[in-house]
Amino acid sequence: MEPKVWISVDMEGVGGLVDRTQFMPGEPEYKRARAEMMAEMRTVVEAAWDAGAGRVVVNDSHDGQLNLAYDGLFGLPPRTELISGMGKRFAMAEGMRGMDLALLIGYHGRSGTSLAVMDHTDSGDVWNVFLNDIEVGELGLNAYLAGYYGMPVGLVAGDAALALEVRALLPDTPFVVTKTAVGRRAARLIHPDQVRDELREATRRAVLQVARGQGPEPLRAKTPVAVRVSFMTSEGADAAMLYPGCTRVDGRSVAASFSDMEQAYLACRTLFLMGTGFPLY
Repeated sequence: MEPKVWISVDMEGVGGLVDRTQFMPGEPEYKRARAEMMAEMRTVVEAAWDAGAGRVVVNDSHDGQLNLAYDGLFGLPPRTELISGMGKRFAMAEGMRGMDLALLIGYHGRSGTSLAVMDHTDSGDVWNVFLNDIEVGELGLNAYLAGYYGMPVGLVAGDAALALEVRALLPDTPFVVTKTAVGRRAARLIHPDQVRDELREATRRAVLQVARGQGPEPLRAKTPVAVRVSFMTSEGADAAMLYPGCTRVDGRSVAASFSDMEQAYLACRTLFLMGTGFPLY
C-alpha cells in the first residue's frame, strides 16, 4: 500500500516562534516565521515521499491560509498538492476526505490552555468548544473529523502544552515537541535542526506503519454529536443563536446536536464565523 498522506500545517506551534508579530502577515517578523513554517512543512513532506507515500496533500491552515508556496528554498517538492487560500468549506480540514493518514504540524493549545504559545480556538472570539462534553480545540475538531472519515492521526507537532491534549484524545499518536512555553508569548526554544530531525523520523514511521496496516486507531465521536460553543461575549452567543436548532445554554454559550461529525464540524465553523468580531467592550 502506498498511503495517501494529508498534512495540515498551522504556524503557532512551529518551532522558533513565540509572538503575534511573527504569526501575522504584514508584521515585522512574519517573513522569518513563514520560512520556519515552510521548512518544517518541507521536512515532513519529503519524509512522507521517502517513506513510500503514493500521494501527499498539504493544506495551508494558518490565518489567511496563504503562507505556503511551491517556490523558494523551502517550497514544496514536485508531485505535492497544495490547498491554499481562504473560503475553503472545511478550512483547516480541507482535503482530508479520501486520504489514509493525517499529520498535524505547527498546532497549538486550545483557548485557555495554561503556558501554551498563543493558545486559541479558531479565533480570539471563541472561549471554548465541547463535543459530547469533551473540551476540544483545533486539534480535537480536526482529529474527530479525520476519524469520521476513517483516517488516523499519525503525528502531531507543537508546543509542550499541546501534548496534554494529544495524550487525552490520541494516546497512541506520536507527538513532536517544538518548544516549551514560559508564557503565552514566550518559550524555551528547541534548535530547529533538532525539531526537523524529529519530524522527519516521526513522519517516516507514521507512513510506514499505515502502509503495513498498523498505527493509531481513528478518533471517532459518539453520535449524535452534541456541540457546545462559548464566546468571549454575550453578543457572540446572540449572533450564534441565529443558527437553526441552537439553544441558549447561558449568557455566552449555545448548543446544538448533529447526526454525525461532519455536520458537527461544519456547524462549529459556522458558529465561529457568526460569533466573531464583537469587542469585549
